[in-house]
Amino acid sequence: MVRREDSMARLMQITTPLAEDVLLFQRLHVYEELSRPFEHQLTLLSAQKDINLDDVLGKAVSVQLGIPKGKFRYFSGYVSRFAQSGMVGRYYRYTATSRPWLWFLSRTADCRIFQEMTVPDIIKQVFADHPTADFELKLSASYHKWNYCVQYRETDFNFVSRLMEQEGIYYYFRHDKGRHTMVLVDSTSAHSPYGDYGTIPYVVPERVRRTDQEYIDSWEIS
Repeated sequence: MVRREDSMARLMQITTPLAEDVLLFQRLHVYEELSRPFEHQLTLLSAQKDINLDDVLGKAVSVQLGIPKGKFRYFSGYVSRFAQSGMVGRYYRYTATSRPWLWFLSRTADCRIFQEMTVPDIIKQVFADHPTADFELKLSASYHKWNYCVQYRETDFNFVSRLMEQEGIYYYFRHDKGRHTMVLVDSTSAHSPYGDYGTIPYVVPERVRRTDQEYIDSWEIS
């Protein structure tokens, strides 16, 4: 797969902080849900056995997926875990976990008081302390000012999550080439169909599948 140059070999590509093609894409597992940081599990191949982990950890990566009509879908994030894990033929296998910039907030705790501020304003002030923060507010409700709001030995992630849950704010991530944006919303009216994915076919697992068509083969509500 690594050496093929046909359309299938280049259906998915990865951009990393290393030189082009030092790390080659092999596999991606994506875990996403509303109001939860996403997690991308990546399997990569390289001809190099001695890649410096510090050159990758904490850095931005972006996977490009070719979709119909010559368009692309992206999965972008920051590497929170990177390790070498054996070989595939003559290539060295590396595994990586990519998470959103929001994940970094789970590594920072603080004690502070916010006075005469709305929850959206508090969130913006917390995010301002993080250089990687990339977010957009699409809120339609009016929010009252809190006389005071205390963050006491909480991580920034737990603190803003608690405030959003209390005020009925939730979020999702919009992915673009080389970046991802956290979008905060409080109403389903803030959503719109994603590109050509307004309708996705359902195919039962036993039925013959077309390899060039995206589909859903299982659905669960819990």
